[in-house]
Amino acid sequence: MNSLYQVDELVKEYLLFRGFTNTYRAFENESRVDKDKGYQVDKILEELLGYIFNSDIQRLIDYYRYLDLRFFSRLDSRFQRTVKKFELCLLRHYLVYAIQHKKRDKVVEFFDLYGPELHGKPEWSQWFALPYVKNPATDPAFETFFSKQWTDNYMISLHNFLATTFQFMPLPSLLSFNMDRVQRKAQQTEIESLKSTIESMKAAAEARENEVAKLKHEVAETRREMTDGITLIRRRAASMTNELKAGNGTQKPKPSNLEKTVDKAMTSVSSSLDPNGNCGTSDAVVVDDEEPFVVVSEEEYSEHASAITHAKFSTEGNLIASCDMDNIVRIWSHKGQSFNPVKINNNASNILSLEWEARSDRFLFLGTDSGSIRVYNVENKSIVQEFTMDSKYPWVTHLSCSPVEPIFVCAGTGNRFSADNKNRAGALVSWSMKSMTDIGTFRFDSVDEDTGVDINTIKLNHNGQMLVSGDHNGLVRIFDIRSMKPIMEWKDPSNRPCCVAQFSFDENSIYTVDNNGQLSQWSIHKRGASLSQTQLSGFPPPPAFTSPGNGPIDLPKKPNNAAALPPRPKSNPSTSSLSRLSISSSRSTRLPKIAVDDSITQSLLAVSPRPQMVAFSADTDFCLCATASSADRQLASSSSSVSSLSSASESTSSTTVQGTIYRVADGRPSLQFGYQPSYQKLTAVDWTSSSNTCLLGSADGSVKVTNLIKV
Repeated sequence: MNSLYQVDELVKEYLLFRGFTNTYRAFENESRVDKDKGYQVDKILEELLGYIFNSDIQRLIDYYRYLDLRFFSRLDSRFQRTVKKFELCLLRHYLVYAIQHKKRDKVVEFFDLYGPELHGKPEWSQWFALPYVKNPATDPAFETFFSKQWTDNYMISLHNFLATTFQFMPLPSLLSFNMDRVQRKAQQTEIESLKSTIESMKAAAEARENEVAKLKHEVAETRREMTDGITLIRRRAASMTNELKAGNGTQKPKPSNLEKTVDKAMTSVSSSLDPNGNCGTSDAVVVDDEEPFVVVSEEEYSEHASAITHAKFSTEGNLIASCDMDNIVRIWSHKGQSFNPVKINNNASNILSLEWEARSDRFLFLGTDSGSIRVYNVENKSIVQEFTMDSKYPWVTHLSCSPVEPIFVCAGTGNRFSADNKNRAGALVSWSMKSMTDIGTFRFDSVDEDTGVDINTIKLNHNGQMLVSGDHNGLVRIFDIRSMKPIMEWKDPSNRPCCVAQFSFDENSIYTVDNNGQLSQWSIHKRGASLSQTQLSGFPPPPAFTSPGNGPIDLPKKPNNAAALPPRPKSNPSTSSLSRLSISSSRSTRLPKIAVDDSITQSLLAVSPRPQMVAFSADTDFCLCATASSADRQLASSSSSVSSLSSASESTSSTTVQGTIYRVADGRPSLQFGYQPSYQKLTAVDWTSSSNTCLLGSADGSVKVTNLIKV
């Protein structure tokens, strides 16, 4: 009805165009005395109230009956009682207004005119006495109708009734045509806006394609340089072999170590390059022919003086929180930002779990072996909150934060070193940061083997309403966070411990990785239904240390042939570690034993696999794992100096540890990077959801950060 007056103007214009002047005048005259008021409800109510204020009962009844005949009679029969009730209340409002303004003669006139018609109707039986009641406003029979509340409610109801009636009236073709025209114009404007958005997105996509093409060109150039360098090495090796042949006469010599080394180097380089000449960096091997990732850069940071126990990217991916065996937590930036690194000392307890708030980079949660969960404010650089578990569950082993609410869940268990170790209890507790209290608890008090209490992993879904957990007996549970009760559970038929459990990106399934390196996909709609199972080659790696239970940890010693292993990236100490550079740079020459009083931190790294050794990408299409493999990583660098020849002449076959990215769909390795010799075990990995950046934490206290591009 908003375009009614616009259509009226179009009709007038058309009548003048056709020369229908008499019709034009008649149309204008009728428009001036339009009883429908242009279907404007407010004006219709003003007309009715005007008759009431003027005490014009005849026009009031005539106008209402006109509305009844014009509009209300077309309504469904079930609305007729409502129409009659509105008329009854309108007349009562007329009488009340007349009494309130001392017009009793108008009340008497009303009953004189319409008394015979209203006589015998029960709703009017008491109203015939209205002119003779001295103070009707206080009379119980009329008190309600004299209140302002009754008048307001009646006018609002009548307004809504008229508005609804006009809204659902069938429109004439001319009015519908004009409304369609207006709507079509609005849609056309929206289409133009969407086209503009598409063009801008296309431009951004083209710019990214150009960037990828440039990177591929640089990769091809790197491959060419590597190939030229190795060709030169091979020629020198062949020359030395010819000299040996000349010196030994006709006797056929055995292949020298140098020849073997060069052949292996050529095989290694060939395997790291695809037919199109694409590759990662000199320290990354592309295993998948499709090459989903390209390594852009790899930096090593010397933040700690002892083995890394936890390392996590912040939610926005700008900061890293890492913890070592000395229970020192450091918060630092890997992007070269002006962030002042933070050091958190924990002398009173051991850090068993570490988690960032899932909504920002403001809070860091620290779970300890004393039953406390400390909340560290990065901005204020202080502990701002502390939650305390029940004394039955002093070990806070896992934490997971809600992405949408100030809620987090922790897994607690009894002391694993206590005398009553086999009967220790466990619990999952949900905490509110607003109320500072627990809002739900699920207890694992049973000592039955099938319901073990050693929870290995917990993870909340995208809206924080569901939680998945996996335990040491291979039992996977899905919890409703609001009630902290399991809504589904199933057990791996192999009974292997569950290392990691993760919701898929579409949340129709659960991915699990067990302690034997089997990646499984389970349906969330059919309990225990396995959708796929694949083996992750190279996972799990051996544990970082072997702990004798009490006493110092035995650190692996550097092997004699360590010089033949691939060169490590140049150490990139952050601001917080400049003062400790001498300690970090001499990491390989430390004493073979470190005296640690508390055996709890020793036990963290004496287990493999750990949940910290697996991380999924944001779309759960790939997963990053710490792996070990027997690989010949010789001459990965393009350097062809004589010094590299002399070092390559030694035996170079050794077990290496590295980060491996697997395809979740089939378990195939797609990329291997961050190669390290076996004595520098990997203890933690992570993959930030904000960008394709990965980290690898090591037993020597270093953290490697690798930037990837998905192609």
